[in-house]
Amino acid sequence: MKSPAAGRWLMVRKELDQSRASLIMALSFLLPLIIWCIASYGPWWKAARQITVSSESPRLQNIYSVGDRLAPSVWKQFSDTITQDNKEVTSARESGQPVAGSARQNKKILRQIYPAAVANGWLTHAQEIDDEAIRKTWLKLASGELKTKTQPLSKENLNIIRQNAETLSKAGVEYPKEALLKLLPESIEEVARPVYLIPPDVVATSFWKGITAGKPDDGEAGAERKTLLERYGESWRTIVLGFLLAIVVAIPIGVLAGTFDLISKLVEPFVNFFSYMPAPAFGVVLMAIFGLDLGPKIMLVFLGTLPSAILTISKTTRGLDGSLLEAAQTLGANQRQLITTVVLPGILPNLYKDLRLLFGTAWTWLVIAELLGFKSGLAEIIDTHGRRFQFDIVYPAILLIGLSGFFMDQILAYLARYFFPWVDQPKQGFLSRFFSARSRILGPSSPPAAATTPASP
Repeated sequence: MKSPAAGRWLMVRKELDQSRASLIMALSFLLPLIIWCIASYGPWWKAARQITVSSESPRLQNIYSVGDRLAPSVWKQFSDTITQDNKEVTSARESGQPVAGSARQNKKILRQIYPAAVANGWLTHAQEIDDEAIRKTWLKLASGELKTKTQPLSKENLNIIRQNAETLSKAGVEYPKEALLKLLPESIEEVARPVYLIPPDVVATSFWKGITAGKPDDGEAGAERKTLLERYGESWRTIVLGFLLAIVVAIPIGVLAGTFDLISKLVEPFVNFFSYMPAPAFGVVLMAIFGLDLGPKIMLVFLGTLPSAILTISKTTRGLDGSLLEAAQTLGANQRQLITTVVLPGILPNLYKDLRLLFGTAWTWLVIAELLGFKSGLAEIIDTHGRRFQFDIVYPAILLIGLSGFFMDQILAYLARYFFPWVDQPKQGFLSRFFSARSRILGPSSPPAAATTPASP
């Protein structure tokens, strides 16, 4: 026998009370977050070493780059190999027969400082192969002119930098003929999770850095790169323009198709057929017609939204109570008046709901649309960094799309109470429940007028 408590939670076609509904809505978001945290922070992941300073050796079969994560045994082998290479170079110098080194080899050794130099602000992203700037960085670092800001170097590497700076200074403007010492690999301890499993705190930190980052200075390398918020604005532009264009076309066609059987038979069969065609298949055609910039992106959102918009609006129009039309015709309304004074006002609340749902589906076309022609918006971040498995940057962009669609839908649902006050609006939205709970806590905004009792005669 079901307990009374369970009955209050599970009742057929009965809404939960305010407190229970709010709790369940909170759990719908908390449960996935809890599962994500358990998967990310669980004790079953092994420790690993994430490289912050890398090096190369002919004795190693693999080339390890900054950001790679190695097992402790592989990391030890990597570090020991570079240490052994440096010992051989040092022993040869002490014996008076230094190891010969070409300019190309020494340039590769000097470039090992580049990731740390970018992290500390000594070099820019455009100076990765600027050997003269990298050489000057070594000399300045050795002389103490440069200070570490975000990524300090080990004492061993600072000593190697000073020794190499002495060798560079003796050679003058040319590169030395003897081999330079290699930077020793450095790393930080990380958890060996799958590359796609980024912990929530890392995603949150990356998200905050993205939305607070400023645009690079004009003189800084990468100044042409756009910030996360700028790309977010591009995505909104694509969605809004494509969606507005779709509803401007779909509303009159859908209303007419739902009102007149002739137009319904003429339009809906082809629209239904066209809805089964994947809109991305027309990407090449759209680029040929509208170019490679904004045009094909907007048109893809338009084509993806239009068929379902026409069919949905026509169905909503046919759902209008026929007795309203009969009453208007009895009062002498003509065809145009039926549409303008009966059909449109009658379907307006339901049409608003349809547009809310259609706007949500328009977001599903965003990533595909922004990859047409010149990549733009949040889709460029997802595609570019996703190919490099930089999911700490990819996930904030994906979450930004989801949050934008969700909160916009909630805002539209809340505004419906003011646009259509004569319609009973169910309080199912997050904002509706938030403001309802707030009003219960704070009370009415103005005290009710005092009741007056009529004087007895």
